Amino acid sequence: MLISDIVEYAARKRPDRIALRFADETVTFAALRDRVRRTANALRAVAEPGDRVAVLAGNRPEYVELYYAVPAAGLALTFLNHRLHPDEIAALVAHAEASVLIVSGEYAEAMAGLRDAMPSVRLVVGLDGDADADRAYADLVAAAPATEPPRPDEDSVGWLVYTSGTTGRPKGVMLTHRNLVAGVAGSAASWEIPDGSVFLFCFPLCHVGGYAVLVNHLRACTVGLVRSYDNETFLRLVAEWKVTQTGLAPTMIAFLLSHPGIEEHDLGTLEAIGYGASAIPAEVLRRGMDVLGCDFYQGFGMSETGGNILYFGTAEHRRAAAGETHLLAAAGRTMDTADVRIVDDAFDDVPDGEPGEMIVRCDQVMAGYWREPELTAETFRDGWFRTGDVVRRDPDGMVYIVDRIKDMIVTGGENVASREVEEVLYRHPAIADAAVFGVPDDRWGEAVAAAVVVRPERAGTLAADDVIAFVREHLGGYKVPRKVEFVPELPRNVAGKVLKKDLRARHHEVTEIHKVQEVS
Repeated sequence: MLISDIVEYAARKRPDRIALRFADETVTFAALRDRVRRTANALRAVAEPGDRVAVLAGNRPEYVELYYAVPAAGLALTFLNHRLHPDEIAALVAHAEASVLIVSGEYAEAMAGLRDAMPSVRLVVGLDGDADADRAYADLVAAAPATEPPRPDEDSVGWLVYTSGTTGRPKGVMLTHRNLVAGVAGSAASWEIPDGSVFLFCFPLCHVGGYAVLVNHLRACTVGLVRSYDNETFLRLVAEWKVTQTGLAPTMIAFLLSHPGIEEHDLGTLEAIGYGASAIPAEVLRRGMDVLGCDFYQGFGMSETGGNILYFGTAEHRRAAAGETHLLAAAGRTMDTADVRIVDDAFDDVPDGEPGEMIVRCDQVMAGYWREPELTAETFRDGWFRTGDVVRRDPDGMVYIVDRIKDMIVTGGENVASREVEEVLYRHPAIADAAVFGVPDDRWGEAVAAAVVVRPERAGTLAADDVIAFVREHLGGYKVPRKVEFVPELPRNVAGKVLKKDLRARHHEVTEIHKVQEVS
């Protein structure tokens, strides 16, 4: 089965049902199928089989078309996070060796100025016209036929999703048609999605979490898109579009519950909210069930698994709200289509309750990392994907995340590799040493924090604002430290490795405002 078959099947079952809502626009499944076919045929005419097609845009219907059309053309859709710095984006395009760059108007000028940094790009297509682009997207697609294109191999790469690893270097996760369809089918079988559901998608489409769109389309359900999330728009659209399900990060749920007058809005159609990225506080869950009047569920996965591998259902959330709050520390149970083990350093299974590394084997696990054969080989062992997460499992089958081997910071649902930020800090002429780590934050779940050692000859010349401004020049805003602490030296073990757990503990102990400077 191909990624584009999801739309083909839905169009046969429910041709007149609305597949997409966006602002005042609606697209039926039959119309989406035809748009996907035209776009696939248009791309086949300007790219070679196996080429990468990079997309830089915010949420819009064309992005969903490209979810299906690029793989249908035998090409790999390369996701670009529009929140990154333009230099970072250009570097990803170059690493992917993309031959086509599709860009929306708000980013077109900046990327045009970086054309020389993207030597593989032969064609720039403008989603909002041909200003600062070689071709206009609408013209390119309109000239192509709506016939079904030749079918690519199921094991060809359909999506290339960039993420950051422990080294901070970008890693391109290669997801084949087989990988994605397996992940989508597994979630469609596990998530509680009644026929006729209307799902409001509130996250950026440039993230692997967009596979939730495919999950709902496999069930021939309507997906609504927002340009970006805000409480007022969310509340209005739930009522106008009669939304039944949505996905939000726990921080977004907390924001929503604090919105003035939320009780006055009509949320009667809302049945369930799915969340991920972090655990949900018990009080937020209880108040969410009370105020929003709906159920909650959680999925756990990563880019490398093409979707969720653990699922924490609505029944368990009701138990947690009723008093079994320990369940909220769990990420869920292994889904029926995934094979998960918890092992020690010798790769032997550990007993229930004991910590170990979570490893996964199933069709939805990635084909490997783009242009990283050695890293791919290190990540797999005897056919098992090593997640890098330390977990434990209770006798009831619930899996709890203990720690991240990869030392990733999750802030507002976005992943930040500490090493990447550290490498920028090391470029500052006044900084001798630095460590970046995550600290709890009521608003974002985690905040990026930095401990900085100033060179003796520059003592007293560097302020937190200077450090933050320097990082902002090189990285996307969500990667910029919100908290900067100046220390005489970093804690290290005998091997010279920074003890970030000590830094986190120190952060909790620091109370004097002159020791920790925070920028909102």
